[in-house]
Amino acid sequence: MNKRQTNLLLLILCLTTVVSACGFQFRGSGRQSGSVVVGQVFIEESGGVVSVVQQLRKALTAQQVQFAAFRKDADTVISVGNEVLSRRVASISASGRVSEYELLHAVDLLTLRSREGVKAGEIPLDQKNLPNPQTVSVIRDYTYDETDVLAKNDEEQILRGEMKEELVRHLVLRIFAGAL
Repeated sequence: MNKRQTNLLLLILCLTTVVSACGFQFRGSGRQSGSVVVGQVFIEESGGVVSVVQQLRKALTAQQVQFAAFRKDADTVISVGNEVLSRRVASISASGRVSEYELLHAVDLLTLRSREGVKAGEIPLDQKNLPNPQTVSVIRDYTYDETDVLAKNDEEQILRGEMKEELVRHLVLRIFAGAL
């Protein structure tokens, strides 16, 4: 090796050391699968039909989460319930007609985790062990034009679909955040 190659090698080695010392990581490196974070998961619906459960299951599967066949075998029990879908008038025009609606999609999320060597599915659900549910919600506004009712109904359906996707993303983030 000549002197120039040695200097270049030393420069690269120094830069590598500095970059690794500051905590730099390539995007996606060091990422754990969902099963490592939350273990085996069991999802239950409570408080009526919940339309987001199927999408939540798909989103968790995409995060490599493994599902328990039975509640008693689960490391994390997720209960989703009390779904609320609503539309209310957000504003009216000077002539007293609706000019804007507000859409709401909300669910209650209850996450029970294994502790002290006891699986989450085996923890008795009494006042001492039952955490308070978190309400997760998404709100959107859209303008309304009564001369174009069909288009506005289509817009509302598209917004509802996007709201459901966003709600599922929020649920997944809350599930993982509580496990860390």
